[in-house]
Amino acid sequence: MTVYWPDNAKDAFGHEILRADHQFEDSELFSDDGLAHLLDLYPRSALDIWTFESRHQGGTLAQKGRAPRMSGKDIVDAVKHGHIWLSLPCANHELEDLKPVADELYGSLETATGRRPMKREMNLLISSPNVEVGYHLDIPMVALFQVRGRKRLWLYPPEEEFAPAEHVEHLVHITREEDLPYQASFDEKARVFELAPGMGVTWPQLSPHRVRNAKCVNVSLSCEFMTTASLVNANAIYTNAFLRQNLNLSPKAQNGIGPAALGKAAFASLHKAMQPRDRGIAHTPITFELDPSIETCVKPLWA
Repeated sequence: MTVYWPDNAKDAFGHEILRADHQFEDSELFSDDGLAHLLDLYPRSALDIWTFESRHQGGTLAQKGRAPRMSGKDIVDAVKHGHIWLSLPCANHELEDLKPVADELYGSLETATGRRPMKREMNLLISSPNVEVGYHLDIPMVALFQVRGRKRLWLYPPEEEFAPAEHVEHLVHITREEDLPYQASFDEKARVFELAPGMGVTWPQLSPHRVRNAKCVNVSLSCEFMTTASLVNANAIYTNAFLRQNLNLSPKAQNGIGPAALGKAAFASLHKAMQPRDRGIAHTPITFELDPSIETCVKPLWA
């Protein structure tokens, strides 16, 4: 076993922030050559390439890019010298080399917490020095493992003040970006972690967070998943959004798995099964290409 969770993981999981230790930082999979090889194998159409422009009050403007004719090595070089954030979504499903890594990470979580992670999607994140990812939250639960480099992680309470219910409802319906309204005063109640290779952390569902890389390339594994409780919660929020948007009601958020939450979750499952698969989701347009000849390696498509 190469992942170690604290002894209180079973009782604290889902309610508290939990730290872990791992040994995947020693794997050649995540060396420059290893990353280049993985990028060459990964479906280019599925690769998410982002750059972030800093905005007022700690926010960021995310722009999506492409790298249709670059080798994996060239992309790694662009990350090292530019201002780029790469995500390889569902890397555990797309890359055979990473399946054992994902199995180890998710297996350790199941053993330590007694909960079976469902909908397992491990994303490989490769990002440039000094990149910042703005204040946002994820609908699935997340366990983040730092493999290379260092980053600062701010975690905020999953409460109305930091994640307004109506905004979270829109996120569940995938009708707006993951960014949330941020105020600098929120930092007074944040937990701050300096993540280094060999460290991992997981947090309660819907906890807002933001990230700032140190002056070094960062490689992380973001393990998204659902448990029975988090899936019921997400589906109950989906139903609350439906009630608010279609019936002009003001539904209350659910705490725990009770009759109301289970009823809402059942409705959400039925309603989603009846919807078109794409159901009008607004996709972020591609606005730049990677270009190693530019200092930031970001070339606007209209330039």
